[in-house]
Amino acid sequence: MSSNTNWGAITGAMALLSIAAGLICFYVDGSWLLAIGLPIVIFSTYELLSSFFRNDEADRWGTSDSGAAVFFGFTLLAIGGAILVYYFANDIIFPIVYAIVLAAVYLLLRASVKKND
Repeated sequence: MSSNTNWGAITGAMALLSIAAGLICFYVDGSWLLAIGLPIVIFSTYELLSSFFRNDEADRWGTSDSGAAVFFGFTLLAIGGAILVYYFANDIIFPIVYAIVLAAVYLLLRASVKKND
């Protein structure tokens, strides 16, 4: 995409869509965990996918738009995914393991990107 893409408006629209999906899930299922976890996972997936189209050049604050979107996406995916894993597994150990594995995957991804630069 071009460099003048208004990512703020697109991100805001996606946040509203994910919140609407969470409200629909709460209306259908009645579970707060599903209503909170699903919008976080939807929004984090958007952040991860949009990182491929964002600017890769580092700015004066040290990171690129793409790198920030990847970090934010992985962080939200760890949080929202852990909520959903807890909802479906009903055990606390599985979400903890899920979040640790996802953090390790992110660290390996960043290490490989740094090594290629």
